[in-house]
Amino acid sequence: MNRALLKEQRIHGNPMYPVSTYVMEDLDYTTIMDCHWHEEWEFTIVTRGTVKFQIGTEYYEVSQGEAMFVHGGELHAGYRVGEEPCAFSAVVFAPEFLSSRGYDVLQDQFIEPLLQKKVLPPAFLGSEEPWQQQVLALITAIIDDNQRCSPAFELMTKARLLQIFALLQGHMRKQSHTSHGGDREKIERLKMVLGYMHEHYPSPIKLSELSGLLGMSEGHFCRFFKSMVHKSPVDYLNRYRTQQACRLLESSSHKIVEIAMEVGFDSLSYFISVFKQHQGCTPSQYRKRSAGNAAVQQAFVYSGPLVSERQ
Repeated sequence: MNRALLKEQRIHGNPMYPVSTYVMEDLDYTTIMDCHWHEEWEFTIVTRGTVKFQIGTEYYEVSQGEAMFVHGGELHAGYRVGEEPCAFSAVVFAPEFLSSRGYDVLQDQFIEPLLQKKVLPPAFLGSEEPWQQQVLALITAIIDDNQRCSPAFELMTKARLLQIFALLQGHMRKQSHTSHGGDREKIERLKMVLGYMHEHYPSPIKLSELSGLLGMSEGHFCRFFKSMVHKSPVDYLNRYRTQQACRLLESSSHKIVEIAMEVGFDSLSYFISVFKQHQGCTPSQYRKRSAGNAAVQQAFVYSGPLVSERQ
């Protein structure tokens, strides 16, 4: 099973400017960002409500006006807290964008340790300290400039990113390659299972298959999975299948029963029940609602393309 299947396949930006910014608004689903990972680094600032972000095995409640940082290769997800819709904006960029053309003091003392994960920026960025407020203002400015394509926004983006990491220098922590070995192993094992689900979701998947991937009993596996994803394996798989069904409802004219079978449901009534549980409407209602807007936002998940992207 290819571990890269869980890796986000989207290319952020382009080779000349490997930066993309995203704006997500009025997210009223429980899971607003499914488990995924990418090599790029990411700053995400919450602009409405509260989001519980998972980064690796850690969880952070991030409220309006606060942000998080995700290092390359980190498995991460986001869950809405409370009943109020939430919103967030993000800037995703290749770390090499910060590198110097030659190997100078900036590359040696500051950029290279970050690239090699010898030092790690704080994952959570609050708004109480002056330095945090400056970082948040810079993230917001980057997103605003890229969304508007302001004059020389590419140059300003690099300058502001470098300024952000300069402000973070006094708050970095050294990476221990031994103290978190167990957590890293858990993440890699979870990536394996989720990747298997994403690859084989159109076919029947037995709990014994998933637990067998990790050499666990079914009971142990279910406890492990729920502790990491906050859902049972069945709930996660049904949600993922529902997401695939949404895309087919929006992009194809296939009959509802055909879509149900294509995404792994062998019962139309069960598919409709699960779909309504996750989307708040039936598949037919979803199709009618999305048909009126060709650019409808797939707000049920952030695992790649977002509305209002600029690159």
